[in-house]
Amino acid sequence: MSNSTILRATGLWRLGVPAIVFWTVASFSWCQTTSSSPRASASATQPFAGFDDSLSKAADTLLVSAALATETPNGKTQSASLAMPDERLRIGGLSAAAVRLNLLRPAIEPILRSHGVPADLAAVIPVESGGRATALSPKGARGLWQLMPDTARRYGLRVDETQDDRLNQFKATHAAAGYLHDLYAQFGDWKLALAAYNTGEANVGSAILRARTQDFDQLTNRRMLPLETIRYVPLVLAAAATIGQPSALGERHSTASAATVFAVSAP
Repeated sequence: MSNSTILRATGLWRLGVPAIVFWTVASFSWCQTTSSSPRASASATQPFAGFDDSLSKAADTLLVSAALATETPNGKTQSASLAMPDERLRIGGLSAAAVRLNLLRPAIEPILRSHGVPADLAAVIPVESGGRATALSPKGARGLWQLMPDTARRYGLRVDETQDDRLNQFKATHAAAGYLHDLYAQFGDWKLALAAYNTGEANVGSAILRARTQDFDQLTNRRMLPLETIRYVPLVLAAAATIGQPSALGERHSTASAATVFAVSAP
């Protein structure tokens, strides 16, 4: 598929896609976030590796082309490096992560909906991985959704020395969507679900029991959650707001209540 075909399919050719500001992501060390280390090379046995490489090249080509066409105030064309743009580069109102997200959305959003997850939670992808399927964190989280090995296996993915399904866009999205769905069913609130996605169910459950509230804002104000989680959730919500479709992220589960008991491992 040519770059022009991809642009027409996703609507990016108009360059009217809302910009998503992700340059702050690099300053956080979330447990499910990508590192600044070079991208891990995918195994040759991974069928999605070629697609991810093609996707990244398409996004980078779009950004470099936009840079070459950008003029400075004195009317001269601004020079641009042909090196791989990093996630903080913003040209023509778009970041590299935003471009990759919009290339991925047609495939990602139907999977999210099939699991009962709001489509705008595709915004988790650029916050977690910058839209790179091979992103790898120092703690071992990997893929578009930065799933930890145990979480991936819990949702049916194969993660071993010879195969890592977290590199597969479709399998990883089904797993992440199932996980987000279950977190929402457990906590009854999308903010809490995102917090648990970032720091783990046990940490969120413990914070709720200690604070005796299931209100994310109250947990934040009382510093009951890790600082990176307190920052992470608003960042994902801000990114989701730019996708441009009705959001259900503010809804609470009708069966959730302050009396809900969460299983938390004893110290």
